[in-house]
Amino acid sequence: MSIDDVQLIFAFLFSVTILIVLISRFSLSPFVSLIVATIVLSCSAGLDLGEAWQHFSGGVGGVLSSTAMVIGLGAMTGILLQRSGGAEVIANRMVGLLGVDRLGWSMLAVGLLVGVGVWFTVGLVLLVPIAISLAKVARVSLLIPAMSMLAGLSAMHGLAPPHPGPLVAINLLEADTGRTILWSLLVGSLSAAIAGPLFWRLFEGKISMPEFSKAPAVPAENSDATPQSRAEEVPKQVGLGASLLVIALPILLMLIGSFVEEPLASSGFGWSRIAMALRALGTPTIAMLIGLLLAYFQLGVRSGFSRKAISQMTEESLFPVANVLLVVGAGAGYSKVLIACGVGDTLASMAQQIPVDTMILGWLIAAAFRVTTGSATTAITAAGGIVSVMVAGDASINRELLVLALGAGSLTLSHVNDGGFWFVKELFALTVPQTLKTWTVLETVLSLVALLIVLLLNYLV
Repeated sequence: MSIDDVQLIFAFLFSVTILIVLISRFSLSPFVSLIVATIVLSCSAGLDLGEAWQHFSGGVGGVLSSTAMVIGLGAMTGILLQRSGGAEVIANRMVGLLGVDRLGWSMLAVGLLVGVGVWFTVGLVLLVPIAISLAKVARVSLLIPAMSMLAGLSAMHGLAPPHPGPLVAINLLEADTGRTILWSLLVGSLSAAIAGPLFWRLFEGKISMPEFSKAPAVPAENSDATPQSRAEEVPKQVGLGASLLVIALPILLMLIGSFVEEPLASSGFGWSRIAMALRALGTPTIAMLIGLLLAYFQLGVRSGFSRKAISQMTEESLFPVANVLLVVGAGAGYSKVLIACGVGDTLASMAQQIPVDTMILGWLIAAAFRVTTGSATTAITAAGGIVSVMVAGDASINRELLVLALGAGSLTLSHVNDGGFWFVKELFALTVPQTLKTWTVLETVLSLVALLIVLLLNYLV
């Protein structure tokens, strides 16, 4: 390794250290921290700041041009699913189908289904009261239904598009969206089943959960999302079919668009037009737009919401998206500066000499960012930027499975620096030790199981 390579590695490690310290020690916004880390990287590596900023801006524009609209459309669809009561309809019907006797599996299925369509925190607000009330009716411990529901929600949040983290990783690694969705549903479902009802069955009766009288039926700060308030706002109950269709249609369109074969596209004029149309409908932005328009009609208009109310809801859903988009963009910009500095080539050369599987290496990098920054989105964005330059030009890497390896790493070891840790603690009225014994363990087991499944699939395919 040359002196220049040593300088580049030092510059990279120094910038990562600055990034972690700013987020974890000084609680600075990840967006601002990424900008500062980029400046530190540029100065340390000897790259002109003007040139560095051009690369940074190009990275921001490149990733947001393909992800911003998808994330925004997903947020708007999610709030319609939430406010219309569609998520509750899915939850109640799944529990009715599987039965209270299999409450853990019921809540796992609910978590997976709802987790595809709404963000993690929204899913928590919707499903925690249901888990608590069902456990009370069944006279069973809250442990298994709660952990099963959380496993489903978290698996979809960390692994499945169109959630921001996986979506950004797909863009950075140039993976295929449809194939990533297919693998994420398989890996997410299996890992959630193992880390949820199967794993926690071993600890039934050994870990205490709050008494029902102490567990809040609905968090006060989200009281506008209660079933009672929704009943006053929505005169008509939304149907199960409409709710499931809103979630499934964009996913099906993206899958079909990805798997339309080239021979079909070139077999004849008629088939060629059909293939082109299917591919167009399967692009993430158009697929999510179609899902939103369906939600607008089925969950909005047909539920009795006025056009003004629907407009207000969808606009409100975009407020939290701004921070996510800024972090995603800054992470991509940081990645571009890594490449411009030459760090990418150096890291790629080093990675080839390290006897560690690429999937494991990606998981370790994402896990390190997750543990130190507390943010799954920041972890997968930062790790995706680093790993993308390490595997650039390597056609032997299964990039769809690599996305899932990064997603699995971004879930591991959630603790006190993670906002989700405190969200789970408050909603279930847990103590900090209880949250560490349940939520932190769940996330870590889920992360490890998902990685093992990814490694197995990578070996088989």
